[in-house]
Amino acid sequence: MLKNRNSAINKVSRYFALLFLVMFVSIALLSSLGASKPDKCTIEVQILAINDLHGQLEPPVSEMVIGYNETGAPIRVNAGGSEYLATHIKKLRSENPNTFVVSAGDNIGASPIISSRFHDEPTIKALNMIGVNFSAVGNHELDNGLNELMRIQNGGCHPTDGCLDNSSFEGAEFQYLAANIVNESTNATIFPAYKIACVQGVPIGFIGVALEDTPSILTPSKVKGLRFLDEAETINKYAKKLKHMGVKTIVVIIHDGGYQDGLYNESLNMSGPILDVVNATNDEVDVFITGHTHQAYNANIDGRIVTQAGSASTLLTDIDLVISKKTHDVVKEKSRNIIVSRDVPEDPEVSELITEYKDLVAALANQVIGNITSDITAVMSDSGESALGDVIADAQLHATSDPEDGGAVVAFANPGGIRADLIYNQQSASELPGQVTYGEAFSVQPSEISLVTMTLNGTQIDTLLEQQIDNPTPRILQVSKGFSYAWNESASPGNMINISGIKINGTSISPNDLYRVTVNNRMADGSYNLFVLKEGVNRTEGPLVRDALVNYLTAFSPVAPGPMNRIAVVE
Repeated sequence: MLKNRNSAINKVSRYFALLFLVMFVSIALLSSLGASKPDKCTIEVQILAINDLHGQLEPPVSEMVIGYNETGAPIRVNAGGSEYLATHIKKLRSENPNTFVVSAGDNIGASPIISSRFHDEPTIKALNMIGVNFSAVGNHELDNGLNELMRIQNGGCHPTDGCLDNSSFEGAEFQYLAANIVNESTNATIFPAYKIACVQGVPIGFIGVALEDTPSILTPSKVKGLRFLDEAETINKYAKKLKHMGVKTIVVIIHDGGYQDGLYNESLNMSGPILDVVNATNDEVDVFITGHTHQAYNANIDGRIVTQAGSASTLLTDIDLVISKKTHDVVKEKSRNIIVSRDVPEDPEVSELITEYKDLVAALANQVIGNITSDITAVMSDSGESALGDVIADAQLHATSDPEDGGAVVAFANPGGIRADLIYNQQSASELPGQVTYGEAFSVQPSEISLVTMTLNGTQIDTLLEQQIDNPTPRILQVSKGFSYAWNESASPGNMINISGIKINGTSISPNDLYRVTVNNRMADGSYNLFVLKEGVNRTEGPLVRDALVNYLTAFSPVAPGPMNRIAVVE
């Protein structure tokens, strides 16, 4: 009897043990299914973005500010370089197979000698190696006109110089997008307006948009026959079209941007034209990847991600989107700017490319052309003047001041054309500290633009100084020695400068007297909204801005930093 009872108890115990095991497994299975449910219902897409590379294949000389210590002093790190950019991108891509790499434009143009000497083909080859998918058209992509940009996209040797590196050029493996650039002869966009990429059946739309004001900052002949449409209107047009096609995740890659006062992952006091663009576009757009202003920010504007990654590959933007497979909408998003640090291995393929082209230009680039006494930088004072700006303006005046050629009495230099600093301890090859090579000077003034000397009266000079400030993108022109003035930042537009305070060698200019003035040829045609310069008469052509700097460094070495006492700002 006891044996039967024990047997019954054992059966019951085994029953409940088995029941408990079934329940445990069921709960575990349900939990596992619950945990995996988001993975089955959503996809995770990673977008890596750069902007304004400007052919900067080698690491920039200048350090990047990443924060401030307890005393308020900036904390700086070395950042940038395409070899390191490639490594960072490849690592991030390995973490998510659903990755797209995009650029917000100005991949090329205003490039150092290693790239520009070969019509920026090395930069396009590097971007192919990095694996870029799409790019907006920046204004500098059109520096040499539409035909040259088409060659950059499609390949082929340069029509004049041929294949400079004795190899064929296959063109960009990535696709340029240009929704708002219309070829007036065909009434079609010069490149596709958008591209749709599918990830596990979910469509993602990429719209590429150029700076609407591109014609105002390029030589008119380079954009002749092209019409640039309103940015926000164009985005809305194609966002609507994509929505009707079932595309609910839309990314805009735009070569326009803004400004902010914070560090590279902040968005303090955001300003600039990108705010108006974002606020004027419909909510179907999820992400704006921006460029042009060479700023770094990670913002949320009107509920949308808005980012920019500085310039010259110092930063890389990482945008992560979680997208519903059912609705195709973004359900979760985050973004960050990542420092392109140099504590990672160089990408061997890009390193080999750089070495190849460095060897090809070494004889020219490493020529010592002069000396400097200390660092000469483009860091601006409160008035907008910089030590390097002073030197460049002096060089342009020196190049165009010969009385037999109707010599200039003042030169106005474009600060946006200054692309690098002159650093005392920078040693590109075997030169000594303080020595400046041709390649270093080339990096400071890389653009292929020349000087023009013209005649303006005193009133027109006053108007020029007003127009530089009352501008969608204010740019304080750098002025040559002997020229001085003050501007009032609290005065109304058009009344910021008193003509009596504009002086040449200590004497106030007269409204009706005539003066010979030197500017670059883009400014001379009214670029940067400096429209008064189109009124200048008796024009004579001068050398390239770069040649003016090279010759000045050769003639006056050792060159000291400019005094930064020519432009004052008052309240």
